[in-house]
Amino acid sequence: MNAAVLMGPGRIELIEVPRPPCPEGGLLIKVAACGVCGSDIRAYHGRKQIKEKHVIAGQVLPGHIIGHEIAGVVEAVGSGVMGFRPGELVTVAPSLTCGTCDACCRGQSTVCRSYQALGWQYLGGFAEYVAVPARLLHDGSVNRIPEGVSAWKACLAEPLACAIHAQDVIGIGPGDSVLVLGGGPMGCLNLLLARQRGASLIAVVDPNACRRDQAKALGANLAVDSNAPDMVQVLLDGTRGQGFSAVIFAVSSIKAIRDVFGAMEGESYRLLAPGARVNVFSGLDPGDTSMTLDARALFYQGISIFGSVNSTPRHNAQALHLIARGAIDVTPLVTARLPLSRVADAFQLVLSRPRVHQKVVIEP
Repeated sequence: MNAAVLMGPGRIELIEVPRPPCPEGGLLIKVAACGVCGSDIRAYHGRKQIKEKHVIAGQVLPGHIIGHEIAGVVEAVGSGVMGFRPGELVTVAPSLTCGTCDACCRGQSTVCRSYQALGWQYLGGFAEYVAVPARLLHDGSVNRIPEGVSAWKACLAEPLACAIHAQDVIGIGPGDSVLVLGGGPMGCLNLLLARQRGASLIAVVDPNACRRDQAKALGANLAVDSNAPDMVQVLLDGTRGQGFSAVIFAVSSIKAIRDVFGAMEGESYRLLAPGARVNVFSGLDPGDTSMTLDARALFYQGISIFGSVNSTPRHNAQALHLIARGAIDVTPLVTARLPLSRVADAFQLVLSRPRVHQKVVIEP
């Protein structure tokens, strides 16, 4: 089969590799669509390391097959598999968890001590075929795509599931005023989800004018330039001086976090309402990721700070359902669909300036 293999920083090449066999108790999927994620970009730059080697049929590949936002057609069914048959269109949530460690046992499988995933430790979706291990069938990570829903839309169930997890963690619901830092694909998915959940006010902060315009088009009440000298005051004015009840950092930038926690008045965080919940949602590159917190402000304002990573099979099923019934319209977010042969171009589109592209999807 053809696969896009990440050879090293800045080098992704289309080469021919053995087709993976269908795993016992698992599935072989013919990939129909796989989205390019921000974590794929960090791996492309060498800022997210993949230590394991990828092997197919005993052949060690010269690099890694990444890609974890996967939708495709069941090509083959492993022995003992019930409930799936060839020809069905499905999404595949990528997370493989052990189910037995302390984190899994207390319902926090997203931070499983043995966490692995398709596109990282296992072969990913930037290829013509991907093998789905039995574990992903057992925990409900494979979901049928309803009739009439395109694979290029359905593959966004995985990133949307991460947004659902994030908003579940901080309990976003009716009446919330939500501040989203970052107007990229994940920021926009969080915007759409917060709107669907009944948030009364949503502000998006991004330095890129194209992304601010799209955020407004998607329903943001405010779209503010993160480099504007009056950014904090504009955001405060938008809340009538009350601050935000929920904050999501959907950008891989420590600056955004420092901007929010650096805006103080007396002993209070200006942008945070009493009882505000904060989610550090996006992964950061290695380096200086420290920030200063005021313990008195956290205590007296009742601020809660969370981190959320990955998603569960339940979140992925919810995400696909929201997309399928049109409750979350991902169509405006998919700004390019390219064949596998143009995978290098796809990465360059994501990286192009100004950031006019949101979600780029590979369709092998």
